[in-house]
Amino acid sequence: MRNILIFFWFFILLSSCSILNADHRVRIDSGWLLGSEENEVLSFKGIPFAASTEGINRWRPPQKKELWRGTRDAQDYGDFCPQSKRDTLWFELGKTSEDCLSLNVWTPKKTSATKLPVMVWIHGGGYLQGSGNIPRLNNPEFVKQDVVLVTINYRLNVFGFFAHPDLVQQSGDEMVGNYGLMDVIAALEWIQGNINQFNGDPNNVTVFGESAGASLISYLMISPQSKDLFHKAISQSSAVGLAPDTRIDKQVGFKISAVDIAKKFTKRMGFESSQGIDQLRELSSSQIIDQLDPSTVFGPMIDGILIPNHVALLLAQGKQHDVPLIIGGNNWEASLGRQIGGGFSPKFISRLVPKKDKDVLYPGLQGEQLEDRVFGDLVILSSARYMANQMKNIDSKTYHYHFSYVASEKTGKQPGAAHSDDIAFVMKTLGVELASVTEKDEEISNLMHNYWVQFARTGDPNVPGQTNWTPYNQDNGSVLEIGDTIILKKNFLNERINYHINRGINFLQSMEKR
Repeated sequence: MRNILIFFWFFILLSSCSILNADHRVRIDSGWLLGSEENEVLSFKGIPFAASTEGINRWRPPQKKELWRGTRDAQDYGDFCPQSKRDTLWFELGKTSEDCLSLNVWTPKKTSATKLPVMVWIHGGGYLQGSGNIPRLNNPEFVKQDVVLVTINYRLNVFGFFAHPDLVQQSGDEMVGNYGLMDVIAALEWIQGNINQFNGDPNNVTVFGESAGASLISYLMISPQSKDLFHKAISQSSAVGLAPDTRIDKQVGFKISAVDIAKKFTKRMGFESSQGIDQLRELSSSQIIDQLDPSTVFGPMIDGILIPNHVALLLAQGKQHDVPLIIGGNNWEASLGRQIGGGFSPKFISRLVPKKDKDVLYPGLQGEQLEDRVFGDLVILSSARYMANQMKNIDSKTYHYHFSYVASEKTGKQPGAAHSDDIAFVMKTLGVELASVTEKDEEISNLMHNYWVQFARTGDPNVPGQTNWTPYNQDNGSVLEIGDTIILKKNFLNERINYHINRGINFLQSMEKR
């Protein structure tokens, strides 16, 4: 009889850790979902966390998704958010539509825990392109260490960051402009209300992302609207944190206002200022996408509400959320500038630094090697270091890293770890990115993944058997370099990075005085 009771309670324990019916169904706030199983991992794809943004919902905050009857199929990814097929596109663009506010959930089928840490990936792409639906970001192996992975989508380009004068005047109580950031916050709110159905812990959510995704995390860190929606953050190669931000209604230095950006775009489309937002909403998404100009940048803006002020100023005032942070960048971030070119090229960026200063900071370097080093320091690494420095204003710990490992098949073909090379290592998707994956590549991938997941679990990335990662502060300058060897370095690149930080602060202050 005793053995029967033990078996019965053991069965109850296993059942309590299962989120689903036997047919992979789960109920969320808007209805039932049917997922799928792969290698002992359950996935639910294309879950809408908000209503379609077409028609009257275009250029409005995300609206609540209506309930559905029956069971919704969640075995395939949702639509991609509207974007152009630029040369810089790094994935196969599937069907696009404005009904694109969806997310994907990956969770272990069997686990001994009832509440797993949740990791929410925010994709990059310069706010112009990208998706949470691509193979690089979705991998059943990611959750094998008892973690729930969520990959999200948000509105991009003119659909995601647009401040037409009519919107500003007619908004009433609705926020205007930062629709893409509002989408991210709506996804985090959805997670708070539903992730427990997937064995996720709504009180242990980590946001992590790269490039524009990491930049959105910088905005989340200082936005009052995102408070308590996440509990840890990982920022990979963010350019936001030190440079001046665009203001919705006022020019800041060389950055014209978001309203003026909207006016210029509207004029390019042949609309007069007297023609309002209703006419723009009548156009199809493809008609608008066809008019996008690579030189016109749509991105987050200071609106006084969602983004109260420049991120750099708010960080210095201690206005960021008190959550543990991992932050860093790669040693060949200039690959991004070489891809985009023009005013964002390493050659152009390098000219912003006086020659006499470059001679002191970068002795012996010249040509592309010098340009690339200046680009990485000025655009990415100084922003990361500045944000790490300003975390002194809160209690939570910060961990700083520098990624310099080059995959074996790329060795000798590029001068360092390119912008975004780190993603596949973290997500354990090297097989998607590389034709050949070596044991060393796998070793580095496992190491990064272990650090990231352990951080999401506890707020401390340290794992037995791996190099001890000391928290960063300005006194120790402690940075973990993840390269061919894993080394904790003190005062890493301090002279170079501090030079760019000081210039950045002075530049921001001068822009605000104008």
